[in-house]
Amino acid sequence: MNKIFSIVFAAVFAISIYAFYSPAQASAAGLGSINLGEVLSSYPDMQTTNAAIDLERQKTQDEFNKKSASLDDKGKKELFDQLNQKLSDRQNELIKPIRDNIQKAVEAVAKEKGLDYVIDASVAIYGAEDITKDVIAKVNAQ
Repeated sequence: MNKIFSIVFAAVFAISIYAFYSPAQASAAGLGSINLGEVLSSYPDMQTTNAAIDLERQKTQDEFNKKSASLDDKGKKELFDQLNQKLSDRQNELIKPIRDNIQKAVEAVAKEKGLDYVIDASVAIYGAEDITKDVIAKVNAQ
């Protein structure tokens, strides 16, 4: 629910900027955008992390197949929910350092460029300064 609210808020904010400011005014107002998908795909350890996540998924699937053979539907659902939560926690544990490093890089670039707000490029319709390449450079320099 929070994520949906954040996306809607960002979209409304971006539309407001579009409606009331020119690109120069938006930059002066301190609005930047970032293509998070591009940053993630260029992250140095992302391929290794994705491989680790895939391995965890496979291990979880194997564990489910092994343990669920003798369970009824209710037991299978409980096992599935339990293993799914365990997998989700492990994925978050693996992704957290990457997310933290990207967050630090975004904050550093935004500060260097005098930006007050950085939104995802998917909601920036017009006028936001794209800082994707700068963030990628900052992440790769860490």
